[in-house]
Amino acid sequence: MLDPCHVVTTSAPEAAFCPSCELKHTRRPDWLCPRCGMPVETEARSPRAQRAPAPRYEQKFPRGSTVAGALLVVSGGALAIGFAKLPIGEHRWPLLAAVVILAVLGLELLLKVSFARWAAVVLAVVAAVLVSEDLIRDRLPDLFRDPLPAVVRHGLRDLIRDPLPTKIPFFMGFLAGCVLLVGGRPRGVRIATGVLLAAPLVIIEITRAFAR
Repeated sequence: MLDPCHVVTTSAPEAAFCPSCELKHTRRPDWLCPRCGMPVETEARSPRAQRAPAPRYEQKFPRGSTVAGALLVVSGGALAIGFAKLPIGEHRWPLLAAVVILAVLGLELLLKVSFARWAAVVLAVVAAVLVSEDLIRDRLPDLFRDPLPAVVRHGLRDLIRDPLPTKIPFFMGFLAGCVLLVGGRPRGVRIATGVLLAAPLVIIEITRAFAR
Protein backbone atom coordinates (compact mmCIF):
# COMPACT_ATOMS: atom_id res chain seq x y z
CA MET A 1 0.00 0.00 0.00
CA LEU A 2 1.06 3.53 -0.58
CA ASP A 3 1.89 5.68 2.34
CA PRO A 4 -0.32 8.85 2.17
CA CYS A 5 2.52 10.83 3.60
CA HIS A 6 4.71 10.06 0.57
CA VAL A 7 2.12 10.62 -2.16
CA VAL A 8 3.40 13.26 -4.55
CA THR A 9 0.83 15.30 -6.37
CA THR A 10 1.78 16.15 -9.92
CA SER A 11 -1.20 18.40 -10.78
CA ALA A 12 -0.42 22.06 -11.40
CA PRO A 13 -1.60 24.57 -8.78
CA GLU A 14 -5.03 25.97 -9.54
CA ALA A 15 -5.20 29.64 -10.43
CA ALA A 16 -7.65 31.84 -8.55
CA PHE A 17 -8.99 35.36 -8.94
CA CYS A 18 -10.40 37.62 -6.26
CA PRO A 19 -13.34 39.73 -7.58
CA SER A 20 -13.02 42.13 -4.62
CA CYS A 21 -9.39 43.27 -4.94
CA GLU A 22 -8.71 41.70 -8.39
CA LEU A 23 -5.71 39.73 -7.13
CA LYS A 24 -4.60 36.78 -9.27
CA HIS A 25 -2.95 34.08 -7.17
CA THR A 26 -2.80 30.36 -6.48
CA ARG A 27 -5.95 29.07 -4.91
CA ARG A 28 -5.72 28.30 -1.21
CA PRO A 29 -7.55 25.37 0.36
CA ASP A 30 -9.98 27.70 2.15
CA TRP A 31 -10.92 29.51 -1.13
CA LEU A 32 -10.12 32.89 0.47
CA CYS A 33 -8.02 35.70 -0.93
CA PRO A 34 -4.63 36.09 0.82
CA ARG A 35 -4.85 39.87 0.45
CA CYS A 36 -8.40 40.81 1.48
CA GLY A 37 -9.79 37.55 2.86
CA MET A 38 -12.83 37.52 0.55
CA PRO A 39 -14.02 34.41 -1.35
CA VAL A 40 -12.24 33.86 -4.66
CA GLU A 41 -13.16 32.46 -8.06
CA THR A 42 -11.30 30.14 -10.38
CA GLU A 43 -11.58 32.41 -13.42
CA ALA A 44 -11.27 36.14 -13.80
CA ARG A 45 -14.35 37.95 -15.04
CA SER A 46 -14.21 39.72 -18.35
CA PRO A 47 -13.99 43.55 -18.14
CA ARG A 48 -17.44 43.87 -19.69
CA ALA A 49 -18.94 41.54 -17.09
CA GLN A 50 -17.22 43.42 -14.27
CA ARG A 51 -18.32 46.87 -15.35
CA ALA A 52 -21.79 46.08 -16.62
CA PRO A 53 -24.30 47.90 -14.41
CA ALA A 54 -27.12 46.03 -12.82
CA PRO A 55 -30.18 45.94 -15.07
CA ARG A 56 -32.52 48.78 -14.26
CA TYR A 57 -36.13 49.33 -15.18
CA GLU A 58 -36.22 51.88 -17.96
CA GLN A 59 -38.77 54.46 -16.88
CA LYS A 60 -40.87 56.07 -19.55
CA PHE A 61 -41.84 59.73 -19.54
CA PRO A 62 -44.92 60.10 -17.30
CA ARG A 63 -48.18 60.13 -19.20
CA GLY A 64 -49.56 62.83 -16.90
CA SER A 65 -46.80 65.22 -17.98
CA THR A 66 -47.68 64.64 -21.63
CA VAL A 67 -51.34 65.40 -20.87
CA ALA A 68 -50.29 68.58 -19.05
CA GLY A 69 -48.19 69.58 -22.06
CA ALA A 70 -51.20 69.23 -24.34
CA LEU A 71 -53.32 71.38 -22.00
CA LEU A 72 -50.65 74.06 -21.85
CA VAL A 73 -50.26 74.17 -25.63
CA VAL A 74 -54.03 74.44 -26.15
CA SER A 75 -54.24 77.18 -23.52
CA GLY A 76 -51.35 79.05 -25.10
CA GLY A 77 -53.03 78.79 -28.51
CA ALA A 78 -56.28 80.19 -27.17
CA LEU A 79 -54.45 83.07 -25.49
CA ALA A 80 -52.53 83.72 -28.71
CA ILE A 81 -55.80 84.10 -30.61
CA GLY A 82 -57.07 86.46 -27.93
CA PHE A 83 -53.79 88.39 -28.06
CA ALA A 84 -54.19 88.91 -31.80
CA LYS A 85 -57.70 90.30 -31.32
CA LEU A 86 -56.88 92.63 -28.42
CA PRO A 87 -56.59 96.37 -29.07
CA ILE A 88 -53.06 97.71 -28.77
CA GLY A 89 -52.22 98.75 -25.21
CA GLU A 90 -54.93 96.78 -23.42
CA HIS A 91 -52.71 94.65 -21.08
CA ARG A 92 -51.29 93.23 -24.31
CA TRP A 93 -47.65 92.52 -23.42
CA PRO A 94 -48.27 90.61 -20.16
CA LEU A 95 -50.65 88.43 -22.18
CA LEU A 96 -47.93 87.84 -24.77
CA ALA A 97 -45.57 86.74 -21.99
CA ALA A 98 -48.19 84.25 -20.78
CA VAL A 99 -48.60 82.91 -24.34
CA VAL A 100 -44.86 82.36 -24.72
CA ILE A 101 -44.50 80.66 -21.33
CA LEU A 102 -47.44 78.32 -21.91
CA ALA A 103 -46.36 77.45 -25.45
CA VAL A 104 -42.70 76.80 -24.62
CA LEU A 105 -43.45 74.81 -21.48
CA GLY A 106 -46.18 72.80 -23.18
CA LEU A 107 -44.00 71.92 -26.17
CA GLU A 108 -41.14 70.84 -23.90
CA LEU A 109 -43.49 68.53 -22.02
CA LEU A 110 -44.78 67.09 -25.28
CA LEU A 111 -41.17 66.56 -26.38
CA LYS A 112 -40.56 64.73 -23.07
CA VAL A 113 -38.01 67.14 -21.61
CA SER A 114 -37.66 66.14 -17.95
CA PHE A 115 -36.58 69.60 -16.80
CA ALA A 116 -39.89 71.02 -18.02
CA ARG A 117 -41.73 69.01 -15.36
CA TRP A 118 -39.91 70.78 -12.54
CA ALA A 119 -40.20 74.14 -14.29
CA ALA A 120 -43.98 73.65 -14.57
CA VAL A 121 -44.28 72.93 -10.84
CA VAL A 122 -42.16 75.95 -9.88
CA LEU A 123 -44.07 78.29 -12.19
CA ALA A 124 -47.42 76.99 -10.91
CA VAL A 125 -46.41 77.64 -7.30
CA VAL A 126 -45.08 81.12 -8.13
CA ALA A 127 -48.26 81.99 -10.04
CA ALA A 128 -50.46 80.77 -7.18
CA VAL A 129 -48.48 82.87 -4.69
CA LEU A 130 -48.71 85.99 -6.89
CA VAL A 131 -52.46 85.65 -7.42
CA SER A 132 -53.11 84.96 -3.73
CA GLU A 133 -50.92 87.87 -2.68
CA ASP A 134 -52.68 90.22 -5.07
CA LEU A 135 -56.12 89.18 -3.82
CA ILE A 136 -55.09 89.67 -0.20
CA ARG A 137 -53.56 93.07 -1.01
CA ASP A 138 -56.75 94.13 -2.78
CA ARG A 139 -58.91 93.31 0.24
CA LEU A 140 -56.41 94.39 2.91
CA PRO A 141 -54.25 97.09 1.28
CA ASP A 142 -52.74 98.28 4.56
CA LEU A 143 -51.79 94.84 5.83
CA PHE A 144 -48.19 94.95 4.60
CA ARG A 145 -45.99 97.06 2.37
CA ASP A 146 -45.82 96.27 -1.33
CA PRO A 147 -42.34 94.80 -2.09
CA LEU A 148 -42.73 95.24 -5.86
CA PRO A 149 -42.10 98.43 -7.85
CA ALA A 150 -45.19 100.22 -9.14
CA VAL A 151 -44.45 99.28 -12.78
CA VAL A 152 -44.16 95.58 -11.97
CA ARG A 153 -47.27 95.68 -9.80
CA HIS A 154 -49.23 97.38 -12.57
CA GLY A 155 -48.15 94.74 -15.09
CA LEU A 156 -49.13 91.91 -12.77
CA ARG A 157 -52.53 93.43 -12.15
CA ASP A 158 -53.07 93.84 -15.88
CA LEU A 159 -52.41 90.12 -16.26
CA ILE A 160 -54.24 88.92 -13.16
CA ARG A 161 -57.21 91.29 -13.22
CA ASP A 162 -58.71 89.83 -16.32
CA PRO A 163 -61.95 91.33 -17.69
CA LEU A 164 -63.56 88.14 -16.37
CA PRO A 165 -63.02 88.23 -12.56
CA THR A 166 -64.75 84.89 -12.02
CA LYS A 167 -61.88 83.28 -13.92
CA ILE A 168 -59.56 83.44 -10.90
CA PRO A 169 -60.96 80.28 -9.22
CA PHE A 170 -60.63 78.46 -12.53
CA PHE A 171 -57.08 79.76 -12.83
CA MET A 172 -56.20 78.32 -9.42
CA GLY A 173 -57.85 75.04 -10.45
CA PHE A 174 -55.75 75.05 -13.63
CA LEU A 175 -52.56 75.44 -11.59
CA ALA A 176 -53.57 72.67 -9.18
CA GLY A 177 -54.46 70.37 -12.06
CA CYS A 178 -51.11 70.96 -13.77
CA VAL A 179 -49.22 70.20 -10.55
CA LEU A 180 -51.17 66.96 -10.16
CA LEU A 181 -50.33 65.97 -13.72
CA VAL A 182 -46.60 66.76 -13.76
CA GLY A 183 -45.73 65.81 -10.18
CA GLY A 184 -44.47 62.25 -9.78
CA ARG A 185 -45.84 59.50 -12.00
CA PRO A 186 -49.64 59.88 -11.86
CA ARG A 187 -51.99 57.17 -13.06
CA GLY A 188 -55.62 56.96 -14.10
CA VAL A 189 -57.53 58.56 -11.22
CA ARG A 190 -54.96 61.27 -10.59
CA ILE A 191 -54.67 62.10 -14.29
CA ALA A 192 -58.47 62.34 -14.55
CA THR A 193 -58.58 64.63 -11.49
CA GLY A 194 -55.87 66.88 -12.91
CA VAL A 195 -57.68 67.17 -16.25
CA LEU A 196 -61.00 67.96 -14.53
CA LEU A 197 -59.32 70.74 -12.53
CA ALA A 198 -57.43 72.24 -15.48
CA ALA A 199 -59.99 71.82 -18.27
CA PRO A 200 -62.52 74.52 -17.22
CA LEU A 201 -60.04 77.36 -17.69
CA VAL A 202 -58.93 75.93 -21.04
CA ILE A 203 -62.56 75.77 -22.20
CA ILE A 204 -63.19 79.36 -21.02
CA GLU A 205 -60.15 80.66 -22.89
CA ILE A 206 -61.09 78.83 -26.09
CA THR A 207 -64.66 80.15 -25.88
CA ARG A 208 -63.50 83.73 -25.27
CA ALA A 209 -60.87 83.53 -28.03
CA PHE A 210 -63.45 82.67 -30.70
CA ALA A 211 -66.24 84.83 -29.26
CA ARG A 212 -64.31 88.12 -29.64
